[in-house]
Amino acid sequence: MRSGKERVIGGMAVLAAGALALSGCSSSSGSSAAGTAATAYSYGSIPAASSSVKQGGVLHVPEYPGSAPNWIFPITPSANSSVYDIDQFQYLSWRTLLWSPKGSSPEWDWSRSMTDGKPTVSNGGKTFTIKLNGKYTWSDGTKVSAKDVLFWFDVYKAALKENPSNSGNYVPGQFPDNVTSATAVDDQTVSFTFDKVYNPDWLMGTAFALIVPMPAHAWSKTSANGPVVDYTNPSNAKAIYDYLAAQSKDLSTYGTNPLWQVVDGPYKIKSYNTSTGAADFAANTTYTGEGKPNISEVDLLSYTSPTSEFNDLLSGKLDFGYVDTEDWPQLNRLKTKNFNLYGLPTFAFNDMYFNFKDATGGFDKAVNQLYIRQAFAHLQDEDAEIKGIFQNKAAPAYGPLGVVPKSPYTPANALKNPFPFSVDTAKQLLTGHGWTVVPNGTTTCTNPGTGANQCGAGIAKGQNLDFTFYYATTPKVIGQEVTAFAANLKQIGINATLKTDTFNNVYSQEDDASNPKNDNNWGMADFGGFTQDIYPTTDSLFNTTGTYNEGGFSDKTIDALTNNSMYSPNSSALTAEINGVDAALPAIFQPNPDTIVAWSPKLSGSPDAFAATTQTMLNPEDWYFTK
Repeated sequence: MRSGKERVIGGMAVLAAGALALSGCSSSSGSSAAGTAATAYSYGSIPAASSSVKQGGVLHVPEYPGSAPNWIFPITPSANSSVYDIDQFQYLSWRTLLWSPKGSSPEWDWSRSMTDGKPTVSNGGKTFTIKLNGKYTWSDGTKVSAKDVLFWFDVYKAALKENPSNSGNYVPGQFPDNVTSATAVDDQTVSFTFDKVYNPDWLMGTAFALIVPMPAHAWSKTSANGPVVDYTNPSNAKAIYDYLAAQSKDLSTYGTNPLWQVVDGPYKIKSYNTSTGAADFAANTTYTGEGKPNISEVDLLSYTSPTSEFNDLLSGKLDFGYVDTEDWPQLNRLKTKNFNLYGLPTFAFNDMYFNFKDATGGFDKAVNQLYIRQAFAHLQDEDAEIKGIFQNKAAPAYGPLGVVPKSPYTPANALKNPFPFSVDTAKQLLTGHGWTVVPNGTTTCTNPGTGANQCGAGIAKGQNLDFTFYYATTPKVIGQEVTAFAANLKQIGINATLKTDTFNNVYSQEDDASNPKNDNNWGMADFGGFTQDIYPTTDSLFNTTGTYNEGGFSDKTIDALTNNSMYSPNSSALTAEINGVDAALPAIFQPNPDTIVAWSPKLSGSPDAFAATTQTMLNPEDWYFTK
């Protein structure tokens, strides 16, 4: 998946392939700190920071099973572009120009950013000038400067010219292709001029959020013992990238390579286990950014299964960890040991998507009718799923922006279900358009044609609405949701033939409506969903040419709204886009489950930092052990 930092594919959209667990329990009050306020959909609470601070100590946290980080250089290839490599590994050592989220809220955190506010816009909307706030310093004492921003930019361009897959966030024609000039105005100010006027918020979320300033004085070289070279020369930039990328591939030297010891983040790598992917980080004692690394060492432990991780939480081997779906019944065991527990949905969405090119039995002609998709939507009983399948451990979502966490771009009508569960309403939508509904039988079109009370263009007399539905086998809740949905469809005579497959197969085979080989194999599919960007445009998801447009959805109005969210300077353009997508129903959106985290009663710190872990971020510089 694509986002300002990364978009990774995952079961139930929580983090990445194999996703962190769904989580939670019934809601209770939580911290009132910024970005961490409790909602009707949060689980547990975050205690206020303790005043009893113990200096030092070793923090033990888990890597997600099977997803050990394996790329340290902060220009990350597609194959390594996951939250495990970026949010929970690289960001310990190198900080982004712009930081998000703010606690659990999808907003900019200016206290952690390298600039104190949005860029200054000039030149008719084409030039963006960014003033650094001077907070951050490299661990060798050199101040992070505009030169370090441009060093990242030039090396990033060289990487993409060599191979577009050298960055998992690259979209051809967008950043950096759309930059006509990038210059240092002074030591602490950098200016970018673009080829046309873009929405400033879109640029913030998809361009500037990608930038990770790199130490030009230490990394602008092409060999270990070579001199510093001019990175503005494209051939030098390519050679620099090749050298740094080669060093990043050498996992065995992570703990000893002097390159990775020059950091502006709170921790720097101390050791890396090439067999397991476990890694230890030592505090950067010269850290000058937000927070203070009171904890002297952070050890990332490797696991082969969520069960083994949970057992280490119970035994006290871990100071912080995640509670996987399978371990929900054991939450009380953590409570008896006085663990703190908190859960909130990740800023993401899950969906069951249509195949708009499945010509089997004319299914494509049927689902291209909005009223039929609306009938399907009325058969998605989110309230029952949240209460039953998720045991009140999820928040409703009626489009790509769910109820929680709430984005500044969330339309007001997205907070209320536009298609509440109603078998009768679904039935009426069909009978009012020429279908004879046979509950628990087979519903057919008996009044074909394009009139207001007829079935619609291309739908033949006698055609049914039956189809094949593929879904991923993990996590188990996907199957539970799909099975419940299919049972509701049957109540109005729509028969879904359910087929299971692995996550990888559903994603790579049953989601490619553009591949004629797969066109007619499936009518709907569900592998999980997508994480969202702080500027959550559905560009690449539901626009006609979108890379991740799984079902071949095409709507000129949605295309225009998506383009506006990128190119229009109108601040409400994205809200209008999301509003349009919600109404167009390119997919049936599902509840967004909590991600539950647990931590030792001996661990304390900023409530925002604990809340941010539900959004994939790890900020141990804001934690400490208590006396």
